[in-house]
Amino acid sequence: MAHDADSLTRFVFAGAAVRGGHVALAATTRSILACHEYPPSLARAIGEMCAAMALLSGAIKFEGRVIAQLSGDGPVRLLVVESDRGALRATAQWDAPRVAALGDDAGFAALAADGGNARLSLTLAPDEGPSYQGVVALQSASVAAMIEHYLATSEQVASRMRVAFDDGAASGVLVQRMPGAGADDDAAWRRAVAGLDAASPADLRPGRPAHIVLATAFADDDLRLMPATPVVFRCKCSDARVARALRIAGRDEIEAAIAERGDVEVACEFCGKRFNFAPDAARALFDAALSPHH
Repeated sequence: MAHDADSLTRFVFAGAAVRGGHVALAATTRSILACHEYPPSLARAIGEMCAAMALLSGAIKFEGRVIAQLSGDGPVRLLVVESDRGALRATAQWDAPRVAALGDDAGFAALAADGGNARLSLTLAPDEGPSYQGVVALQSASVAAMIEHYLATSEQVASRMRVAFDDGAASGVLVQRMPGAGADDDAAWRRAVAGLDAASPADLRPGRPAHIVLATAFADDDLRLMPATPVVFRCKCSDARVARALRIAGRDEIEAAIAERGDVEVACEFCGKRFNFAPDAARALFDAALSPHH
């Protein structure tokens, strides 16, 4: 795969129980951010969270969706980033004056802050079986530190993560001490953490090929890189999904929308795509739901 394609590259330290991943996102994050007019600080938070979620879903080798959701009464009321086997999508709701008052360099914790009521949850929704949800502490100053804390507490895996965002593009590196690592792996783990901590923003900047980023950060170790896997922006909205949402909303709400504007229009919160239903088509959704063949 060409190094300029959005991708996730997993790697292991040769001869040591240390593994990791590198993610590069340019077209993906720019496409996500183009769906709405996000202020600069929120755009950075979304980009960093996209990189972190791509790394997280790759690290836990999970068959299903991994969803990060911030909710609360802070300047950013809602932020959702979903990773599903290399497909990312994201959306947010925010109070524009409050976000603007924080400045363009505001971090994730400041965007979420609301006196302690904000909640960041990580949900693992497998293809089969029940979902699992963990709550992530918001005290950390960065997206990377929050995901590290989650991995340490919920997955019991010591981890170090760095993410970067510049000009609409995001990137990140995650290293982990593998389960079963012993004393012989201590030195390699210390080098991995020190190397990633010492990497400058320029070393990690989006656009640098994975092998160069990793060779710079972990110059004293031999890494084995696995084939890169693509990461893309893909929304799951569809006529069928919108139809289900309208049925859940109920006939009264549909009739109210028809009375107000003459039809029913639904916009996808993630990608902004609009779905229009003429009155007869909207009413037919409920007739179909009552059909014994539906």
